[in-house]
Amino acid sequence: MTLNASIPTTRRAAPRALPRRAGASADALRACAALGDAAALVRRDDHRVAVTTPAWRALLPSLSDGAAADALELALPGLRTACRNAEAAPQRLTLGPTRQWDAQLALHDDDHLLLRVSDRRELGRAVQRQLDDREQLLFTSRVISVGEMATTLAHELNQPIGAAANLLRGLRSRLTRRRVALNAEEAGALERTLEQVMFASRIIARIREFTHSHQPRHARLDLAALLRSSASLLDWDLRRSHAALALELPAEPVPVTGDEVMLQQVVVNLMRNALDALRSDPPAAPQVALRLLVREQEVEVQVCDNGCGLDDAAAAKVFVPFASTKPSGMGIGLSICRSFVELHQGRLWFSRNAERGATFHVSLPRRAAAPATVHSA
Repeated sequence: MTLNASIPTTRRAAPRALPRRAGASADALRACAALGDAAALVRRDDHRVAVTTPAWRALLPSLSDGAAADALELALPGLRTACRNAEAAPQRLTLGPTRQWDAQLALHDDDHLLLRVSDRRELGRAVQRQLDDREQLLFTSRVISVGEMATTLAHELNQPIGAAANLLRGLRSRLTRRRVALNAEEAGALERTLEQVMFASRIIARIREFTHSHQPRHARLDLAALLRSSASLLDWDLRRSHAALALELPAEPVPVTGDEVMLQQVVVNLMRNALDALRSDPPAAPQVALRLLVREQEVEVQVCDNGCGLDDAAAAKVFVPFASTKPSGMGIGLSICRSFVELHQGRLWFSRNAERGATFHVSLPRRAAAPATVHSA
């Protein structure tokens, strides 16, 4: 009888301690900890914090193992009511005085609830960082586009200006040889016209010198990581086009030497062109594929779409500046891309797909890089 009477006493006392703090309860959070989740086991009887993951302690340092129910409710208002109404099915909650915590609450066992939280503000900061990256990329694109356009205009305008200057010099020489008498006003007008033409030529020369001064900043970088980050900048454009993105990239780093901004600009521009092709003639299942092929001496980036493709007329002018198939296009995007790729001793070309669409290829020389010097994009 004495033995039987002692059994219920032991069972009543057990829940009041923090059992399994370093045993089975800690093991139950191992998966959450491995994934970096901020999770905790909360006791059902008194709502004290039993065991927590490292991410939980970093996010809520005042609620470590053994924290009281009042402290938990103070930090996460509304949790106490949710714990009382906990069911087998997980609950999704929004907690906190400013509703800054996303939480999931579920039964773990007879004695504990499993609680996982995430800071909604961190998501907002991540979105803001992505928006800032996009804005910076757009700003860089505009600056580079203006520079490329200025270079092209300088090259094109320099020819007629030079021809006009030669004609004026020739006219002055002929009039001198024929001893044609010009009055002072006519002679002055001819000289001033020649001076203005030469002044315009010097302006063009300064523009070309300024735009040519932008050289790539070569550094060691991970091309696979750069492609992933470039694709993430276009997630909104992909959703708007209802297009699926297929990333076919190596899991290991692919070290190359190059200018990160220039290379990212090339990839983003090619992907935007692919999305424009999908919107121009939408297929049943729009798709853009971003591939990275690694060979012994080179790496090749491929941007493939199943859009409208390029007919013979468009293909003949695809890299010609100011020739665009888009109604509002300026026709300098691919010209800029080719210039950037060539600055990296690479090649840019395109091919037609067997069924639909086109694939643009960027080939870059492969550079060996020590692992410690590779910078992820």
